[in-house]
Amino acid sequence: MKNIIVLLFLLVGVIHPALAQNEASSELNGFIQAIKNVHYLAKLKVTKVEVTVQNDGLEKQVFFAEVLDTYKGESHKNINYEMLVEEGEDVIFNSTPVYVALCLDSAGNYYWPGTGSEFKPSTVIDVWLAENKEKLIDIVSVADWCK
Repeated sequence: MKNIIVLLFLLVGVIHPALAQNEASSELNGFIQAIKNVHYLAKLKVTKVEVTVQNDGLEKQVFFAEVLDTYKGESHKNINYEMLVEEGEDVIFNSTPVYVALCLDSAGNYYWPGTGSEFKPSTVIDVWLAENKEKLIDIVSVADWCK
């Protein structure tokens, strides 16, 4: 019985790091895809959200944020961006910094392109950004999420 428990601990010790590495790789791949498919990427601290109910059954949530660092697109000290959601959907935000990938419309307004465009800071993303910040300017953007 003692051997089985030791074997179980060894197995968990081998599998857990592999799963964590796979999760980190998946997170970084999603982050890089977001960069390629939007116009703007920054680390933000959301300060306020305003909600407006529209006639079409949707709500327009406008997020106001302090820009902590810009990685792609024009640099700003503060920014606001829009998100359209179903009426009654909860507004989810806090002041914890996040990386946000945004689209820019023809009028110069930023908007949230959808799920997969907001990322919590993590070691894997922070390290990748530190190593690649200068290269982000050269990343070819198709902005597919913005059409």
